[in-house]
Amino acid sequence: MKKPPLVSIILITTDQFKFIGECIDSVSSSNYKNIQIYLIDNNSKKEDYINFYNSHKHLKKIKFFHLKKRLGFGGCCNYAIRKIKKGYIVLLNDDTIVSKNWLNPVIKYMEKNPNVGACQPKIKNMRKKNYFEYAGAAGGHMDVYGYPFCRGRIFYTVEKDSGQYDDIADIAWTSGNCFISKKEVFKKVGYLDEIFYIYQDEADFCWRMHFHGYRLVYIPKSVVYHYGSGTVGTQNSWKVYLHHRNTIMLLLKNYTRKEVIKYLPFRFFLDFVAFWYYLLDNKLPLNALAVIRAYINLIFFIPAIIKRRKHAAFKMRNVNKRPYMLYKKSIIMDYFINGKKKFSQLDVTKL
Repeated sequence: MKKPPLVSIILITTDQFKFIGECIDSVSSSNYKNIQIYLIDNNSKKEDYINFYNSHKHLKKIKFFHLKKRLGFGGCCNYAIRKIKKGYIVLLNDDTIVSKNWLNPVIKYMEKNPNVGACQPKIKNMRKKNYFEYAGAAGGHMDVYGYPFCRGRIFYTVEKDSGQYDDIADIAWTSGNCFISKKEVFKKVGYLDEIFYIYQDEADFCWRMHFHGYRLVYIPKSVVYHYGSGTVGTQNSWKVYLHHRNTIMLLLKNYTRKEVIKYLPFRFFLDFVAFWYYLLDNKLPLNALAVIRAYINLIFFIPAIIKRRKHAAFKMRNVNKRPYMLYKKSIIMDYFINGKKKFSQLDVTKL
């Protein structure tokens, strides 16, 4: 019997050992028979990672690396990806629990469809298992102004999983919670752009995959559970800062000049509205400052963004004649003004 392709699973942890042991146990119990786990410790306290490494039963089978310098999500992933020579690569959050059969349907589909650059499973809430999870749900989408949403989750509305998204579907981005690609794709497209540090780096990679003609696909028969903000924490001003800065950076990096002129002014207006919303809410003044900080910090990244726009990856945008699956309307307007709270209520002809 032919041995299945090698799947290398990258786990990253930063001073967080609450969830990762359970995650490793679930991955080790998968019924897929050719797995190698890479555990990247992002410069955690020495006594913490040593105690964990010595106590966990599966770690003797894992390739473990302790970074002496703290990196962002993209930097940690790239560190591991460069060590992997071939096969499939999974970027998996350390606060996830995978089902036993999570890999088989994905690898089977990607083996039959070599034009698929990346897949994601159905991502459900570990605390409420009959609901989708916020970050990924049943596949990622984004409107032309850079606001992400999912099949099964739009802003504050997370749907119950009733089988409504049990179809294989092309999507705009695959969630970094469980991001399944191939070494050959990274070789062709390039690695994660470390300029983002954390957030939107996988969306940027998906955009580049599209430029190269790859499809991005959601596979519902693969199921992963996510604790949700188990590692990073709940909403805070640091996350607000990164989301606002990185989304603008994403659009500036990947849009043509014409698209920048067409879509960025309204995005700036929406961020201006968000600033006043945060400022007038007594609980969120730090978030208002985070928006200002994001724009000030963005100025210093302009030279790096211009340099990246001249890179060959940007010029590859003409290879794929299919339009990128960006939602042509404003998801902000649809959700908050028009009352469209579910993906099924959107005009999918605008994708």
